[in-house]
Amino acid sequence: MDNLIDNKADTAPITKILMIKMVWCLALSLFWVIFLWGVWDRGVYALGINAFLFWLSALALFFWVLKHEKHYNSRDLVWLIPLGLIALSFSLYENPFIKGVNMLLYPLLFAALFNFGFLSGKEKRDWNLNFIFHFLKRFLVLVTKVNSAVTHYFDFLLPKDQKKKRIFKKIMIGTLLFAALASVLIVPLLSSADAEFSARMELMYDWIGELISETLVYKIIVFFVLAIILFSALLAWGRRFDYQEKEPSKKEIDPIISGIVIGGTLGLYLLFLWVQIGRLWVGSLPFDFRETEDIVKSGFWQLLFLSVVNIAIYFFTYRKTIPSVQRLLAVFTAASLLLLLSAGERMGLYVAYYGFSYEKFFASYTVLYCGILFVWLIYRLFRAERANILKFLVLLFLWMFSVVTIFPVEQFIFRANIKLSGLKDSRIRLFEMTMLSPDVLGIVKRSREQGALKEKTFYLEREGGADPDRVFDWSPWIEKQTKRLADKKWYEKNIMDALVR
Repeated sequence: MDNLIDNKADTAPITKILMIKMVWCLALSLFWVIFLWGVWDRGVYALGINAFLFWLSALALFFWVLKHEKHYNSRDLVWLIPLGLIALSFSLYENPFIKGVNMLLYPLLFAALFNFGFLSGKEKRDWNLNFIFHFLKRFLVLVTKVNSAVTHYFDFLLPKDQKKKRIFKKIMIGTLLFAALASVLIVPLLSSADAEFSARMELMYDWIGELISETLVYKIIVFFVLAIILFSALLAWGRRFDYQEKEPSKKEIDPIISGIVIGGTLGLYLLFLWVQIGRLWVGSLPFDFRETEDIVKSGFWQLLFLSVVNIAIYFFTYRKTIPSVQRLLAVFTAASLLLLLSAGERMGLYVAYYGFSYEKFFASYTVLYCGILFVWLIYRLFRAERANILKFLVLLFLWMFSVVTIFPVEQFIFRANIKLSGLKDSRIRLFEMTMLSPDVLGIVKRSREQGALKEKTFYLEREGGADPDRVFDWSPWIEKQTKRLADKKWYEKNIMDALVR
């Protein structure tokens, strides 16, 4: 029986522990509406030390609940540390690409790992379809706890004495009814009857408008909504999580069918490698940009699509067929790795000729991720114990993503492109790096003073689109980034903002 909902706990009187949780959630919500409100106007550029402190406090709350409920053990550090690194990244760099991804991805990772922390026997659980189903079911419990969270907050904020509580509720109801009646009916009628009264009421309305602005109303709404969501999450997910494991299926996939599928696919891969061998290991790229782009991007999408397909084939056939088919699976995975290396070689040539960008940097990082994964999959085929494939895939992604968030990606891109632009036949357009953020502002200023940003135009001349005497002016970009930093409030800044000045 799934232990997902405990109604008794929701109707229990407010304890000291429950009060701490509610106050912590209120404090986090208040912090958000005060220090992170700028995200609505300036997007990810308003996220700095404020976002780091918010997520660090949320992580501390989670860690405290995990320890208090006696579900923490030292092995939890394998995913607690990456969560901490991702939170730390907000205080290090401006990188809008990574921050944009973090805004969407980090809450999902946080929620998933929060639930995993309370899973009984979490170290030995097999990450399979049953595991995924119960996790999705567990997430939905949040909706069922909203009413309990609201009730607890009312019990916490209102007087404890029942008589005083009833009086307080009547005062609130009376005040709301009076405000509605006065603003809709009484004041308009009296104002139409007397001009002096109307003028005085307009002054009062102006004063109230200055006191209670539209932004303040929105902040109050967001404050309460966020506090309720956070506390609902604690009620839903901050408790023991368990479900009945299904007996592993002993039914093997038919060896003839699986052998034909794996062997046939392997044959197609080998045929493809043989036919394309002249282009897979190209050694150099054609000068025409569109032809180069077609060669490289076809290789990258080949990597992305075939990696997903190959991992799926591996996942559904691993240890479910006869030994001979398992050996065939090892050759199949090795062929997949060969395709991956060929796509990686193309990406390397593309970068060498045209430099790094966000897309090419993270495409290269994806090649590295898939390469590690395929090597591990091949290794696991020769081990006696069964591999937890999905768990390794997720943890590898978590660690590699957390490491790249604290890596100076934009500075690496800028420095690498400056170096690569000095190579023979380089086709790098340095002015395209104006897509980068203030993370590289200091380097841009120094590089411009040293003359390293003087644009090379020989390749543009061949394409018929450049003035030989033209030098790209970085001044507008420098002014824009300088103003962007100046417009930031102190709590929206990060370490790199201080260093680039």
